[in-house]
Amino acid sequence: MPALPKQVHQRLASEFRLAASKVAEAENIEAKLYFFSVFYGETGRQLNVHWDPDLALLFEVVQAACLQIGGRVPVPPGVGLLPNGLPEGYLQAMDEVSDELAGAFEGKGGEVNLPRLYAALARTAELTYVVGGNGAYLHMKGMIKL
Repeated sequence: MPALPKQVHQRLASEFRLAASKVAEAENIEAKLYFFSVFYGETGRQLNVHWDPDLALLFEVVQAACLQIGGRVPVPPGVGLLPNGLPEGYLQAMDEVSDELAGAFEGKGGEVNLPRLYAALARTAELTYVVGGNGAYLHMKGMIKL
């Protein structure tokens, strides 16, 4: 990714850091998800100012995560999930991935740390997958670690 225009980079870095801190402060999945959605909401707004395929990837992955997490189907008790249907450690994992997404945009001069961004997007996809049926099963088997 070439350097983002200064105003786009500064806006994303600022909004993402605030979102990551709000995700970390939130005490329930609904609040965490609300603040996590900033990672695609603000990205969508900035794509109207400056097109970048890596920003489009960020938008699509985080939007899909928000839809999947928000639409989770409760699973039967006794399979290692919290009462909200999420695996133990899920909320902390959301805090961590939010911090990584924000951190990827905190470089100077419009630079985005692409390896850090891609690692955070891969983790976001994993967190998205684990709230679905097969992902929950793989987590229960120990194949997906939070």
